[in-house]
Amino acid sequence: MHEALSPPTGGELAMTSGATVPSQAVVVRRGPTVDRIRAALNGLDIACRAILVAALVIQLAIVLVGIVSRFWFDESVLWADEAAKMFLSLTAFVGGALAFRANHHTTVEFLTGKFSPRWRTAFAVGVDLLILVAAVVVGDVSFDLLSISATSNTPILQINAAWLVLPLTVGLILTVLFAIERLVFVYASRDIILPACAVAALIGIVYAASVVPALHLTNGATLGLMLIAFLSAVLLGLPVSFAMLLGSLLFLMISGVAPLIAVAQNTFDGTTNYILLTLPFFIWAGLIMEKGGISLRLVSFAMTLVGHMRGGLLQVVVLTIYMVSGISGSKIADVVAVGSVLRRELQRQGYKPEQGAAVLASSAAMSETIPPSLAMLVLGSVAPISIGTLFIAGLMPAAVIALLLMVLNYVLSRRSNMPSAPRATMPELLRATGGAVLPLVMPVIMVVGIRFGVATPTEVSSVAVLYGLILAFAIYRAVNLKALYQIAVESCLLAGMVLFIIAAAFSFAWTLTAANLPADLALILHSVGDNKVVFILGSIVLLIVVGSLLEGLPALIILGPLLMPIATQYGIDIIHYSMIMILAMGVGIFIPPIGIGFYVCCTVSESRLENTGRAMLPYLAVLLIGVLVVAFEPWFTLAVPHLLQGH
Repeated sequence: MHEALSPPTGGELAMTSGATVPSQAVVVRRGPTVDRIRAALNGLDIACRAILVAALVIQLAIVLVGIVSRFWFDESVLWADEAAKMFLSLTAFVGGALAFRANHHTTVEFLTGKFSPRWRTAFAVGVDLLILVAAVVVGDVSFDLLSISATSNTPILQINAAWLVLPLTVGLILTVLFAIERLVFVYASRDIILPACAVAALIGIVYAASVVPALHLTNGATLGLMLIAFLSAVLLGLPVSFAMLLGSLLFLMISGVAPLIAVAQNTFDGTTNYILLTLPFFIWAGLIMEKGGISLRLVSFAMTLVGHMRGGLLQVVVLTIYMVSGISGSKIADVVAVGSVLRRELQRQGYKPEQGAAVLASSAAMSETIPPSLAMLVLGSVAPISIGTLFIAGLMPAAVIALLLMVLNYVLSRRSNMPSAPRATMPELLRATGGAVLPLVMPVIMVVGIRFGVATPTEVSSVAVLYGLILAFAIYRAVNLKALYQIAVESCLLAGMVLFIIAAAFSFAWTLTAANLPADLALILHSVGDNKVVFILGSIVLLIVVGSLLEGLPALIILGPLLMPIATQYGIDIIHYSMIMILAMGVGIFIPPIGIGFYVCCTVSESRLENTGRAMLPYLAVLLIGVLVVAFEPWFTLAVPHLLQGH
């Protein structure tokens, strides 16, 4: 999924486009002036990465000092919230810009992958032009937001509030530079003309609709136009974060409901929730554990437990994903870690690549509710839900679906007459258990610490980083200082990509609310059948479809605040409904042929898309059955929280 993290130079730049550029269409220009410009941009990239890593380390130190201060001296670091806002803003917008250059913003290539190389190039150019337009427009209005913010100071540190907004402006300027770099140095001039004319025509139409009274549309018509344009852009390869920014701009320009500065304001506001600090920390901790050989230890442990069953290695995939998910929090990281370790062994034992990819995808979809899931953290940041309760509530729903997947593995392997491996001996079991104990301590600490109020989610995530550093660097000695720096860089870029998506989704969700979509959605649900069963089924279908289109997390940010009040009206427990949403979203991410997670699984397993899509069908059926079981039997979600709460 992710390209090399060093600044792109030479031919590498061909792979940094938001949409994949056919190699035969790439023209990397050379010359003294070009080399100097690109060297300057590479230097800027390296400097920004170093700044982000320094900010990440400083923010970790602040949180850890806050823990020590609170536990040992009974004092709180009152200014930690303001420091966190600065760090989150810097990571979201500067890190998001660097992630754009490094091709970390995932795209849907279901349609464009079927085009000829010439048309793929044309759409890739169009995508970069649209990213340039979005960055220029939002960057321009961000200067107004910067001026307004400069009139006030933060309440505790008394820092000028403009410093908090400045990363938004800087990040968009960097995005403009990187988009221009790509357009000027990567594509042939002849490839730019047609897409540039098309984008210019679209801009002209939108501008005319905003200033010519005869072309004004109603709010409902403008909303419909925006949603069609948004979904079309996503399906044609525009990264979902930039598609949401453009959708917000389109609606506000045509409807005139609010000035364009609202897009910049809400995009910035999307990064101000302190709970979001858990995202970069959990991503960092997960990557440390992955690079530190933790995945291999957990795979060995799973092999001794279930490797002797029918479909042994397939069962190992399910069990390992369940265990690894409690450490990394990132499902894509889980897929890469487990898939990379098991791919060759699956091939050696005669399993087809598509079998491994199908089980990998379905297991990752199942594990969305295992803490510390990024989906849970994001949902907790946009809705009044206890993250600690979400963490403990998600364990049993995932276990139910994991059990169903393992039963299916057994049935399919028995039908195919796949051989089973010998049962592990007691010494092998003890040795593997000893290797897995320390890694498995981390999720226990996280769940217990958050649920029983010993520490906040942010504090637990910082302890997870420290624990991972101790394991990987001091105990296992699997990484050196250089590797730790590279891990920190990768963490910043991944966190930047995720936080930028959240920020853009926050603005998009505000736009949908301004367009009265919540009220319209409620009317639609009532019209098709005003009952709880129809609402739950409709929610599942909606989350699967939207989750597959929007990479998952934006679907929760946008639909969570819209659907949760309706769920409450139907008497559905909000924690139970959260599990329904997260599981359905997880299925959407890994559903063929659109879900981005599905493509990642195919890449990691080295399997063909068509074959994997067919192999996924029985697993999709089991996933849907599992989601329905969890949806219509609340006990699986609420039993553990009620037990711990003494109900």
